[in-house]
Order: sequence, then structure tokens, then C-alpha cells
Amino acid sequence: MEALTAGVTTNIQTSAGVTGKRKFIDERRDQPFDKRLRFSVRQTESAYRYRDIVVRKQDGFTHILLSTKSSENNSLNPEVMKEVQGALNTAAADDSKLVLFSAVGSVFCCGLDFIYFIRRLTDDRKRESTKMAEAIRTFVNTFIQFKKPIIVAVNGPAVGLGASILPLCDVIWANEKAWFQTPYTTFGQSPDGCSSLMFPKIMGLASANEMLLSGRKLTAQEACAKGLVSQVFWPGTFTQEVMVRIKELVTCNPVVLEESKGLVRNVMRGDLEQTNERECEVLKKIWGSPQGMDSMLKYLQRKIDEF
Repeated sequence: MEALTAGVTTNIQTSAGVTGKRKFIDERRDQPFDKRLRFSVRQTESAYRYRDIVVRKQDGFTHILLSTKSSENNSLNPEVMKEVQGALNTAAADDSKLVLFSAVGSVFCCGLDFIYFIRRLTDDRKRESTKMAEAIRTFVNTFIQFKKPIIVAVNGPAVGLGASILPLCDVIWANEKAWFQTPYTTFGQSPDGCSSLMFPKIMGLASANEMLLSGRKLTAQEACAKGLVSQVFWPGTFTQEVMVRIKELVTCNPVVLEESKGLVRNVMRGDLEQTNERECEVLKKIWGSPQGMDSMLKYLQRKIDEF
């Protein structure tokens, strides 16, 4: 076990330069959507740039974009999660009628940053497992408790926590080339983001188990058919389709938007918070165990070997 830990940690460290260049999916080219989005981000970068997200205050809404520098492929570590939480808290208190949540690049979000996590787990497994589980719990609760509508524009792959938080949002629009996967058992992890409650509720127990246990990958169209996604748009017009609909929504009365969301969401808020608590307790237990640690190390070693 110690030899495996040392070997994987060394490989992670020595291959950091290589993995920094690696794309989540090699055959994916940047979409027209991504190029336009990067240009618009650069124009407003000095005023709205955090380290790992971009926040653009628009007429009637706040646009939060994942654009991570401290992780690859818009993956989530505690620093990224804290920035998203801060932006959501600001939007909750200002005159924004809603939040648009999206990402820069060809990947929406590939879930937890396991390289960040495994480096810390090898130092103090119990302490770091508790810290990561608490970061996830707080991050997920921010989505559960957010009172204004959250609209998500999924431009590319959404994996793990990047997919499981989607049912906590209110409208999900996807690029035709996006896909969705929660391969938790492959990671050596249990479900997070309230997916153990919301996936069966949305798509039925059989389909939810296929995603949560066997890691089945859903295309954008499949995700739409199963209720995980609201609508799917063509890549070439994705941005325009999203913005047209956002502009329609922000013409609505903000009180009506918030109260309408409350009628739909408030009835399940307690269940979501309890599910989030239970999921994070299980994660803490698994990550803090030698078996859980071994599973993650083996997963990372396979990824390194494949590369």
C-alpha cells in the first residue's frame, strides 16, 4: 500500500507538466461557442476575474463561468468551490433576477479534483477526508438554499459532481456535444451532490442505478429524454439560443421568479439537506479507509498508465 501510494504520488508530481497539457477528450475541438465566450471573458477579465471563475454582472442576471487555473478541466477543489459559493452569495444579495452558470473551454466540469485530493490524503487521510467532505457539503448546500433561479448552460462533458449538481439547479440547457457521467465506483467513491436522491426521482431507479453504479455515459439527447436536461441546442448556435432565453427570463418580475422557484423547491429542501449530509458522511468514511484510499490510488495509476 505504501509503495503504491509513493509510486502514484511520484507519478502525479512528475507528470504534472504533461497532465497540464492533456485534454479531457482528445478528439474534442474547441466549439465556436467556446471561442466567442473566451473573447467576451477577456474583455471583462480585469473587473470580474477571480482565480478559478469569471463573474459577469449582466443586465438583470449574474453570469458565473468556471475557468479554473488551480485544476484541470474545470474540476472542483475547495478553492474553486469557495469562489463559486462567494459568487452565488453575492448574486443572492444583489439585484440579479437569476444566475447563469456555465464554463469556459470545451469541458463543463469533470467533478472533483482527485489529483489535488490524493496529494493531501497521503499526508493525513482522516483529516483531509473530513475537510473535503465538508467542502462538498457546504458547496452543495449553497445550491440547495439558493432562492433565485439557477440556469445552467452545459457546453461539454459534465462528470461526477459536475453532473450531480444539475438537478439542484432549475433549468439545464445542453450543447449537442455535451455528455454526462457519474462513474463513482470507478473513482472508488460513493454518490455526491444529492444524486442518490435526485437521480432516481428524475429518471427512475433503474436508469439512476445504471449511472451511479456502472457509470453509464449519457449523451445530451439521452439526458434530455431522461429529464436531466431541459433542452439541447446545436453547437454552432448554442450561445445565441441560451442568451435569447435568458433575456426573456429577465423580463419577468423577480418576485414572481423567486416565489415560483420556492413553490417547486421548498417542499424538498429538508430532504436534500439531509441527503447531502448523509452522502458526505459516507464519503468521509470511504475516503478515510485504507480500501477507499487504495481504490483512488489505483484509479489514478490507471489514468497515468493509459496516458
